Amino acid sequence: MKKIAVVLLVALMTMPLFASGSAEKKADETKIIIFQSKVEITDSLERAAEDFTAETGIKVEIWETTGDDYRAQLRLKLAGDEVPTLFSVSKGAEADMFKAYLADIGSGAVQQYIADSMALKIDGKSVGVPYSVEGFGLVVDDALVKDSDLASQEAFFNAIKSLKGKVSNPLGLSQESYFLIGHLLNTPFAIMDDPDVFRASYEQGGVRLADQKEFQAFAQLMELIRSYCVNPMEINYDRSCGDFATGKTAMIHQGNWCYGMFKDYSVSFDMSLKGVPLLGNQKISVSVPYYWVVNSQVPAAQQEAAIKFLDWLYTSDKGMDYIVNQFGFVPATSNIPTDSLDPLSADVAKAAGAGNTLPWTFNDWPMNIIDTDFAPITQEFFTTPSMSGIDFVNRIDNAYQSRLKK
Repeated sequence: MKKIAVVLLVALMTMPLFASGSAEKKADETKIIIFQSKVEITDSLERAAEDFTAETGIKVEIWETTGDDYRAQLRLKLAGDEVPTLFSVSKGAEADMFKAYLADIGSGAVQQYIADSMALKIDGKSVGVPYSVEGFGLVVDDALVKDSDLASQEAFFNAIKSLKGKVSNPLGLSQESYFLIGHLLNTPFAIMDDPDVFRASYEQGGVRLADQKEFQAFAQLMELIRSYCVNPMEINYDRSCGDFATGKTAMIHQGNWCYGMFKDYSVSFDMSLKGVPLLGNQKISVSVPYYWVVNSQVPAAQQEAAIKFLDWLYTSDKGMDYIVNQFGFVPATSNIPTDSLDPLSADVAKAAGAGNTLPWTFNDWPMNIIDTDFAPITQEFFTTPSMSGIDFVNRIDNAYQSRLKK
Protein backbone atom coordinates (compact mmCIF):
# COMPACT_ATOMS: atom_id res chain seq x y z
CA MET A 1 0.00 0.00 0.00
CA LYS A 2 2.88 2.34 0.84
CA LYS A 3 4.40 1.67 -2.60
CA ILE A 4 1.08 2.39 -4.32
CA ALA A 5 0.73 5.62 -2.35
CA VAL A 6 4.19 6.73 -3.38
CA VAL A 7 3.45 6.01 -7.05
CA LEU A 8 0.19 7.96 -6.88
CA LEU A 9 1.92 10.86 -5.14
CA VAL A 10 4.63 11.00 -7.82
CA ALA A 11 1.97 10.85 -10.52
CA LEU A 12 0.05 13.71 -8.96
CA MET A 13 3.19 15.79 -8.58
CA THR A 14 4.19 15.34 -12.22
CA MET A 15 0.78 15.93 -13.77
CA PRO A 16 1.10 19.76 -13.68
CA LEU A 17 4.47 19.47 -15.37
CA PHE A 18 3.09 17.42 -18.25
CA ALA A 19 0.05 19.69 -18.50
CA SER A 20 2.31 22.74 -18.57
CA GLY A 21 4.48 21.20 -21.27
CA SER A 22 1.42 20.40 -23.36
CA ALA A 23 0.15 23.97 -23.02
CA GLU A 24 3.53 25.38 -24.04
CA LYS A 25 3.57 23.20 -27.13
CA LYS A 26 0.08 24.35 -28.05
CA ALA A 27 1.12 27.99 -27.64
CA ASP A 28 4.14 27.44 -29.86
CA GLU A 29 1.93 25.91 -32.53
CA THR A 30 -0.20 29.04 -32.70
CA LYS A 31 2.67 31.53 -32.68
CA ILE A 32 3.09 33.07 -36.10
CA ILE A 33 6.29 34.33 -37.65
CA ILE A 34 6.02 37.13 -40.20
CA PHE A 35 8.89 37.61 -42.66
CA GLN A 36 8.69 40.95 -44.47
CA SER A 37 10.90 43.42 -46.33
CA LYS A 38 9.18 46.82 -46.18
CA VAL A 39 11.52 48.61 -43.78
CA GLU A 40 9.34 51.73 -43.77
CA ILE A 41 6.52 49.90 -41.93
CA THR A 42 8.70 47.96 -39.46
CA ASP A 43 7.85 49.97 -36.34
CA SER A 44 4.15 50.20 -37.20
CA LEU A 45 3.95 46.48 -37.96
CA GLU A 46 5.55 45.70 -34.59
CA ARG A 47 2.89 47.80 -32.85
CA ALA A 48 0.12 46.14 -34.88
CA ALA A 49 1.45 42.72 -33.88
CA GLU A 50 1.41 43.75 -30.21
CA ASP A 51 -2.20 44.94 -30.48
CA PHE A 52 -3.22 41.71 -32.23
CA THR A 53 -1.57 39.63 -29.52
CA ALA A 54 -3.27 41.66 -26.80
CA GLU A 55 -6.67 40.99 -28.37
CA THR A 56 -6.23 37.34 -29.35
CA GLY A 57 -3.45 35.90 -27.23
CA ILE A 58 -1.69 34.73 -30.40
CA LYS A 59 2.01 35.52 -30.29
CA VAL A 60 3.62 37.21 -33.29
CA GLU A 61 7.31 37.29 -34.14
CA ILE A 62 8.56 39.52 -36.95
CA TRP A 63 11.59 38.87 -39.09
CA GLU A 64 12.74 41.39 -41.68
CA THR A 65 15.33 42.04 -44.34
CA THR A 66 15.80 44.59 -47.12
CA GLY A 67 13.80 44.36 -50.33
CA ASP A 68 16.82 43.60 -52.50
CA ASP A 69 17.76 40.63 -50.31
CA TYR A 70 14.29 39.33 -49.60
CA ARG A 71 13.88 36.59 -52.23
CA ALA A 72 17.25 34.99 -51.52
CA GLN A 73 16.61 35.17 -47.77
CA LEU A 74 13.11 33.75 -48.18
CA ARG A 75 14.46 30.59 -49.78
CA LEU A 76 16.88 30.16 -46.89
CA LYS A 77 14.20 30.83 -44.27
CA LEU A 78 11.78 28.33 -45.79
CA ALA A 79 14.49 25.67 -45.67
CA GLY A 80 15.48 26.41 -42.06
CA ASP A 81 14.61 24.71 -38.80
CA GLU A 82 12.22 27.54 -37.88
CA VAL A 83 10.21 28.82 -40.83
CA PRO A 84 8.00 31.86 -41.47
CA THR A 85 4.25 31.44 -41.22
CA LEU A 86 3.43 34.57 -43.21
CA PHE A 87 5.57 35.93 -46.02
CA SER A 88 5.07 37.76 -49.31
CA VAL A 89 5.30 37.06 -53.02
CA SER A 90 4.57 39.05 -56.15
CA LYS A 91 2.07 37.84 -58.70
CA GLY A 92 3.22 35.81 -61.69
CA ALA A 93 6.52 33.97 -61.94
CA GLU A 94 7.43 34.47 -58.29
CA ALA A 95 4.13 33.12 -56.97
CA ASP A 96 4.53 30.13 -59.28
CA MET A 97 8.06 29.56 -57.93
CA PHE A 98 6.78 29.30 -54.34
CA LYS A 99 3.57 27.49 -55.27
CA ALA A 100 4.34 24.50 -53.02
CA TYR A 101 4.33 26.81 -49.98
CA LEU A 102 1.10 28.71 -50.68
CA ALA A 103 -1.80 27.61 -48.50
CA ASP A 104 -5.45 27.92 -49.50
CA ILE A 105 -6.67 30.89 -47.42
CA GLY A 106 -10.05 31.28 -49.10
CA SER A 107 -11.76 30.82 -45.74
CA GLY A 108 -10.47 34.19 -44.53
CA ALA A 109 -13.05 36.93 -43.98
CA VAL A 110 -10.97 39.45 -45.95
CA GLN A 111 -11.35 37.46 -49.16
CA GLN A 112 -14.87 38.79 -49.76
CA TYR A 113 -13.41 42.29 -50.15
CA ILE A 114 -10.80 41.38 -52.78
CA ALA A 115 -11.83 42.02 -56.38
CA ASP A 116 -10.97 39.35 -58.96
CA SER A 117 -8.56 41.76 -60.63
CA MET A 118 -6.68 42.15 -57.33
CA ALA A 119 -6.79 38.50 -56.24
CA LEU A 120 -3.98 35.97 -56.19
CA LYS A 121 -5.33 32.58 -57.18
CA ILE A 122 -3.54 29.37 -58.10
CA ASP A 123 -5.45 26.34 -59.38
CA GLY A 124 -8.66 28.15 -58.56
CA LYS A 125 -7.75 28.64 -54.89
CA SER A 126 -7.30 32.00 -53.14
CA VAL A 127 -3.77 31.99 -51.79
CA GLY A 128 -3.01 35.64 -51.06
CA VAL A 129 -4.13 38.96 -49.60
CA PRO A 130 -2.88 42.04 -51.48
CA TYR A 131 -0.68 44.30 -49.37
CA SER A 132 -1.99 47.42 -51.05
CA VAL A 133 -2.08 49.24 -54.33
CA GLU A 134 1.22 51.03 -54.93
CA GLY A 135 2.38 53.46 -57.53
CA PHE A 136 5.70 54.96 -58.52
CA GLY A 137 7.01 57.69 -60.76
CA LEU A 138 8.43 61.11 -60.00
CA VAL A 139 7.86 62.35 -56.46
CA VAL A 140 8.19 66.10 -56.96
CA ASP A 141 8.52 69.16 -54.75
CA ASP A 142 5.65 71.25 -56.10
CA ALA A 143 7.45 74.47 -55.14
CA LEU A 144 10.40 73.58 -57.38
CA VAL A 145 8.83 71.55 -60.18
CA LYS A 146 5.78 72.91 -61.97
CA ASP A 147 3.30 70.96 -64.08
CA SER A 148 4.69 72.76 -67.12
CA ASP A 149 8.12 71.25 -66.37
CA LEU A 150 6.64 67.79 -66.87
CA ALA A 151 4.23 68.56 -69.71
CA SER A 152 6.51 67.07 -72.34
CA GLN A 153 9.76 65.18 -72.68
CA GLU A 154 11.56 68.31 -73.84
CA ALA A 155 10.28 70.34 -70.89
CA PHE A 156 11.29 67.55 -68.50
CA PHE A 157 14.82 67.30 -69.86
CA ASN A 158 15.21 71.10 -69.75
CA ALA A 159 13.97 71.14 -66.15
CA ILE A 160 16.67 68.66 -65.11
CA LYS A 161 19.30 70.94 -66.63
CA SER A 162 17.94 74.18 -65.16
CA LEU A 163 17.42 72.74 -61.67
CA LYS A 164 21.09 71.89 -61.33
CA GLY A 165 21.89 75.45 -60.30
CA LYS A 166 18.96 75.72 -57.89
CA VAL A 167 19.21 72.52 -55.83
CA SER A 168 21.92 70.01 -54.96
CA ASN A 169 20.22 67.28 -56.99
CA PRO A 170 17.61 67.80 -59.72
CA LEU A 171 16.51 64.14 -59.89
CA GLY A 172 17.48 61.55 -57.32
CA LEU A 173 17.91 57.81 -57.72
CA SER A 174 19.48 55.58 -55.09
CA GLN A 175 21.84 52.63 -55.17
CA GLU A 176 19.38 49.80 -54.36
CA SER A 177 18.59 47.62 -57.38
CA TYR A 178 14.94 48.53 -57.89
CA PHE A 179 15.45 52.19 -57.00
CA LEU A 180 18.49 52.38 -59.25
CA ILE A 181 17.10 50.75 -62.39
CA GLY A 182 14.25 48.27 -61.87
CA HIS A 183 11.45 50.81 -61.48
CA LEU A 184 12.86 53.37 -63.89
CA LEU A 185 13.39 50.78 -66.64
CA ASN A 186 9.73 49.86 -66.32
CA THR A 187 8.78 53.10 -68.08
CA PRO A 188 10.06 52.45 -71.63
CA PHE A 189 8.55 48.95 -71.56
CA ALA A 190 5.25 50.16 -70.10
CA ILE A 191 4.66 53.12 -72.45
CA MET A 192 4.65 50.86 -75.50
CA ASP A 193 1.32 50.90 -77.34
CA ASP A 194 0.73 47.34 -76.11
CA PRO A 195 3.37 46.26 -73.56
CA ASP A 196 2.34 42.60 -73.57
CA VAL A 197 2.44 42.32 -77.36
CA PHE A 198 5.82 44.07 -77.46
CA ARG A 199 7.31 41.82 -74.78
CA ALA A 200 6.08 38.69 -76.55
CA SER A 201 7.60 39.89 -79.83
CA TYR A 202 10.82 40.99 -78.15
CA GLU A 203 11.28 37.69 -76.34
CA GLN A 204 10.93 35.79 -79.62
CA GLY A 205 14.12 37.52 -80.75
CA GLY A 206 15.06 39.78 -83.64
CA VAL A 207 13.88 42.99 -81.96
CA ARG A 208 16.45 45.42 -80.55
CA LEU A 209 15.54 47.78 -77.72
CA ALA A 210 17.79 50.54 -79.04
CA ASP A 211 15.70 50.67 -82.22
CA GLN A 212 12.57 51.62 -80.26
CA LYS A 213 11.81 55.32 -79.71
CA GLU A 214 10.82 54.59 -76.11
CA PHE A 215 14.28 53.24 -75.30
CA GLN A 216 16.02 55.98 -77.25
CA ALA A 217 14.26 58.50 -74.99
CA PHE A 218 15.23 56.43 -71.96
CA ALA A 219 18.87 56.43 -73.07
CA GLN A 220 18.81 60.24 -73.22
CA LEU A 221 17.31 60.42 -69.73
CA MET A 222 20.02 58.18 -68.29
CA GLU A 223 22.74 60.38 -69.79
CA LEU A 224 21.09 63.50 -68.31
CA ILE A 225 20.91 61.94 -64.85
CA ARG A 226 24.59 61.03 -65.02
CA SER A 227 25.59 64.50 -66.23
CA TYR A 228 23.37 66.76 -64.11
CA CYS A 229 22.45 64.77 -60.98
CA VAL A 230 24.27 63.34 -57.97
CA ASN A 231 25.69 59.90 -58.76
CA PRO A 232 23.10 57.46 -57.33
CA MET A 233 25.91 55.08 -56.35
CA GLU A 234 26.70 57.59 -53.58
CA ILE A 235 23.13 57.65 -52.24
CA ASN A 236 21.07 55.05 -50.39
CA TYR A 237 17.31 54.99 -49.95
CA ASP A 238 17.31 56.76 -46.58
CA ARG A 239 19.51 59.61 -47.81
CA SER A 240 17.52 59.95 -51.03
CA CYS A 241 14.29 60.42 -49.07
CA GLY A 242 16.00 62.70 -46.56
CA ASP A 243 17.49 64.93 -49.24
CA PHE A 244 14.09 65.32 -50.84
CA ALA A 245 12.37 66.03 -47.51
CA THR A 246 14.92 68.76 -46.70
CA GLY A 247 14.68 70.48 -50.09
CA LYS A 248 18.08 69.38 -51.41
CA THR A 249 16.53 67.31 -54.19
CA ALA A 250 13.76 68.55 -56.47
CA MET A 251 12.49 65.14 -57.62
CA ILE A 252 13.11 61.52 -56.69
CA HIS A 253 12.07 58.49 -58.67
CA GLN A 254 10.11 56.72 -55.96
CA GLY A 255 6.67 55.51 -54.96
CA ASN A 256 3.98 56.43 -52.49
CA TRP A 257 5.58 54.08 -49.94
CA CYS A 258 8.35 56.62 -49.29
CA TYR A 259 5.95 59.09 -47.66
CA GLY A 260 6.37 57.23 -44.40
CA MET A 261 10.04 58.21 -44.42
CA PHE A 262 9.10 61.91 -44.35
CA LYS A 263 7.51 61.65 -40.90
CA ASP A 264 10.96 62.16 -39.37
CA TYR A 265 11.26 65.56 -41.07
CA SER A 266 9.31 68.79 -40.80
CA VAL A 267 8.22 68.82 -44.43
CA SER A 268 6.63 72.18 -45.18
CA PHE A 269 6.14 71.96 -48.95
CA ASP A 270 3.46 70.34 -51.10
CA MET A 271 4.46 67.25 -53.06
CA SER A 272 2.87 65.06 -55.69
CA LEU A 273 3.45 61.88 -57.64
CA LYS A 274 3.80 62.35 -61.40
CA GLY A 275 4.52 60.19 -64.42
CA VAL A 276 7.95 60.11 -66.06
CA PRO A 277 7.20 62.15 -69.20
CA LEU A 278 9.17 60.11 -71.73
CA LEU A 279 7.48 60.73 -75.09
CA GLY A 280 4.99 62.90 -73.18
CA ASN A 281 3.77 60.15 -70.81
CA GLN A 282 1.66 61.44 -67.90
CA LYS A 283 0.77 58.12 -66.26
CA ILE A 284 2.25 56.61 -63.10
CA SER A 285 3.01 52.90 -62.70
CA VAL A 286 0.40 51.25 -60.45
CA SER A 287 -0.13 47.67 -59.31
CA VAL A 288 -0.34 45.35 -56.32
CA PRO A 289 3.32 44.95 -55.32
CA TYR A 290 3.09 41.92 -53.05
CA TYR A 291 0.63 39.51 -51.55
CA TRP A 292 0.64 38.16 -48.02
CA VAL A 293 0.67 34.38 -48.24
CA VAL A 294 0.49 31.65 -45.61
CA ASN A 295 3.04 28.85 -45.47
CA SER A 296 1.24 25.60 -46.27
CA GLN A 297 4.10 23.60 -44.72
CA VAL A 298 3.51 24.76 -41.13
CA PRO A 299 1.00 23.09 -38.74
CA ALA A 300 -2.68 23.75 -39.37
CA ALA A 301 -2.98 25.70 -36.10
CA GLN A 302 -0.33 28.17 -37.28
CA GLN A 303 -2.03 28.53 -40.65
CA GLU A 304 -5.34 29.34 -38.94
CA ALA A 305 -3.60 31.84 -36.66
CA ALA A 306 -2.04 33.54 -39.69
CA ILE A 307 -5.44 33.80 -41.39
CA LYS A 308 -6.82 35.36 -38.19
CA PHE A 309 -4.03 37.94 -38.26
CA LEU A 310 -4.77 38.89 -41.88
CA ASP A 311 -8.49 39.16 -41.14
CA TRP A 312 -7.74 41.35 -38.11
CA LEU A 313 -5.38 43.58 -40.08
CA TYR A 314 -7.70 44.10 -43.04
CA THR A 315 -11.18 44.02 -41.48
CA SER A 316 -11.00 45.27 -37.86
CA ASP A 317 -11.20 48.99 -37.11
CA LYS A 318 -7.80 48.98 -35.45
CA GLY A 319 -6.18 46.93 -38.19
CA MET A 320 -7.61 49.10 -40.96
CA ASP A 321 -6.29 52.18 -39.17
CA TYR A 322 -2.82 50.64 -39.31
CA ILE A 323 -3.19 49.92 -43.03
CA VAL A 324 -4.07 53.49 -44.00
CA ASN A 325 -2.77 55.79 -41.28
CA GLN A 326 0.27 53.93 -39.96
CA PHE A 327 1.55 51.95 -42.95
CA GLY A 328 0.44 54.59 -45.45
CA PHE A 329 -0.95 51.91 -47.77
CA VAL A 330 -3.48 52.54 -50.51
CA PRO A 331 -6.03 49.81 -49.74
CA ALA A 332 -6.50 47.06 -52.30
CA THR A 333 -9.62 45.79 -50.55
CA SER A 334 -13.02 47.41 -50.99
CA ASN A 335 -13.91 47.72 -47.30
CA ILE A 336 -11.22 50.18 -46.16
CA PRO A 337 -11.96 53.94 -46.32
CA THR A 338 -9.43 56.07 -48.24
CA ASP A 339 -10.35 59.58 -47.10
CA SER A 340 -7.26 60.00 -44.90
CA LEU A 341 -4.56 59.04 -47.41
CA ASP A 342 -1.29 60.96 -47.57
CA PRO A 343 -0.71 63.14 -50.70
CA LEU A 344 1.29 60.54 -52.63
CA SER A 345 -1.10 57.70 -51.85
CA ALA A 346 -4.01 59.94 -52.78
CA ASP A 347 -2.38 60.49 -56.19
CA VAL A 348 -2.09 56.72 -56.61
CA ALA A 349 -5.73 56.18 -55.66
CA LYS A 350 -6.81 58.95 -58.04
CA ALA A 351 -4.78 57.51 -60.93
CA ALA A 352 -6.04 53.98 -60.27
CA GLY A 353 -9.64 55.17 -60.12
CA ALA A 354 -9.29 57.04 -63.41
CA GLY A 355 -7.36 54.24 -65.15
CA ASN A 356 -4.49 56.68 -65.67
CA THR A 357 -1.84 54.05 -64.99
CA LEU A 358 1.02 52.08 -66.49
CA PRO A 359 1.53 48.36 -65.77
CA TRP A 360 4.40 46.92 -63.77
CA THR A 361 6.07 45.09 -66.63
CA PHE A 362 9.05 43.97 -64.55
CA ASN A 363 6.92 41.24 -62.94
CA ASP A 364 7.14 39.46 -66.29
CA TRP A 365 10.90 39.86 -66.79
CA PRO A 366 13.18 36.88 -66.19
CA MET A 367 13.38 36.04 -62.48
CA ASN A 368 15.98 38.05 -60.50
CA ILE A 369 17.29 39.80 -63.63
CA ILE A 370 17.11 43.23 -61.96
CA ASP A 371 19.40 42.23 -59.09
CA THR A 372 21.77 39.92 -60.94
CA ASP A 373 22.06 41.59 -64.36
CA PHE A 374 20.53 45.05 -64.69
CA ALA A 375 21.85 46.54 -61.43
CA PRO A 376 25.53 45.70 -62.14
CA ILE A 377 25.23 47.09 -65.67
CA THR A 378 23.69 50.29 -64.32
CA GLN A 379 26.39 50.61 -61.66
CA GLU A 380 28.95 50.42 -64.46
CA PHE A 381 27.08 53.05 -66.48
CA PHE A 382 27.16 55.54 -63.63
CA THR A 383 30.89 55.00 -63.08
CA THR A 384 31.91 54.89 -66.75
CA PRO A 385 31.45 58.28 -68.50
CA SER A 386 32.47 56.80 -71.85
CA MET A 387 29.44 54.46 -71.92
CA SER A 388 26.68 56.17 -73.91
CA GLY A 389 23.00 55.81 -73.15
CA ILE A 390 22.54 53.65 -76.23
CA ASP A 391 25.50 51.50 -75.18
CA PHE A 392 23.77 51.07 -71.84
CA VAL A 393 20.47 50.07 -73.48
CA ASN A 394 22.30 47.54 -75.65
CA ARG A 395 23.92 46.04 -72.55
CA ILE A 396 20.48 45.73 -70.93
CA ASP A 397 19.18 44.18 -74.15
CA ASN A 398 21.99 41.61 -74.33
CA ALA A 399 21.51 40.63 -70.69
CA TYR A 400 17.77 40.12 -71.17
CA GLN A 401 18.21 38.02 -74.30
CA SER A 402 20.96 35.99 -72.66
CA ARG A 403 18.67 35.11 -69.75
CA LEU A 404 15.97 33.94 -72.16
CA LYS A 405 18.38 31.38 -73.60
CA LYS A 406 19.22 29.81 -70.23
